[in-house]
Amino acid sequence: MLLRVTEIEALTSSIRRIRLGSADGAPLTSFQPGAHVEIGLPVGDVVAFRKYSLISDGEDGSHYDIAVKRAEHGRGGSVFIHDELNVGDELDVSAPVNEFSIAAQGAHHVLIAGGIGITPMLGIASRLKQSGGSYELHYSGRTADEMAFHDRVRHDHGDQAQLYVTRGEGATRLDIAALLDRHQADADTHLYVCGPAQLIDAVRLAAEARGVNRRRIHFESFGPSWDATDGTVRIAMSESAMELEVAPGTTLLDAMEAAGAWIPSDCKRGECGACIASYSGGRPIHRDNCLTEEQRQHSMCPCVSWAASDEVLTLQL
Repeated sequence: MLLRVTEIEALTSSIRRIRLGSADGAPLTSFQPGAHVEIGLPVGDVVAFRKYSLISDGEDGSHYDIAVKRAEHGRGGSVFIHDELNVGDELDVSAPVNEFSIAAQGAHHVLIAGGIGITPMLGIASRLKQSGGSYELHYSGRTADEMAFHDRVRHDHGDQAQLYVTRGEGATRLDIAALLDRHQADADTHLYVCGPAQLIDAVRLAAEARGVNRRRIHFESFGPSWDATDGTVRIAMSESAMELEVAPGTTLLDAMEAAGAWIPSDCKRGECGACIASYSGGRPIHRDNCLTEEQRQHSMCPCVSWAASDEVLTLQL
């Protein structure tokens, strides 16, 4: 459906709130907390679809709100939103999809958010508060000024929320190990995490190391991301005798498929494991959310992971 940009607000120097409404004023489809939409954005010569969590009230059909952090080393969608999108522009927006809903069987809910990963947690925490559910919210960011919803979380959730500022005077860090230790034996406690791949990975692996049932761990990941330190990766595919170079901004999987290689894949978010490839050389930078530490000694997910640029990544493909 085509929706019109009706408001743009700078929440921080790098995060903008975008409000979308129907061009004819017709009510929008309602949604449950944790839902997201896919938005078509012009990136280069193509229209690329990017997923953004909805932060507005799901029962208010007048508009959808999203919050977008500018990612200089991302895939181009956030840069377009920050640099080129204007009030009055129309965008192709999907109906809301919810793959990060509140577990109905949960007696207690531990919400863990890093940076812009707070966006799906806003609605989840609010719904739990309104319904009298048992929950705690852990929100981490580099500085308070960079945490777009710092004051809102503190005001709305009081003692149920713990905020962590990781840089500057009085910096505090979320102790994932201690948090998991407190809840590992609580079979009815569910954990939710959204944020940088490193945070999701740390929570997932810490939970698995403590024997936490995977069905109690929920995470939201919208696909590949790049770090400012990422360099061009050289790939050698040992079975197909193909070699290529891949620059940040293109996933290893996409580059290999464009070169003619066939690799099974599905989610392309590093969650399903369909694209797992064995490697025999190079140093992968793992950014998946499915492999164990043992599996990472010999395998990687090229849909989201990267590699050191000073060695050739040799894949058995």
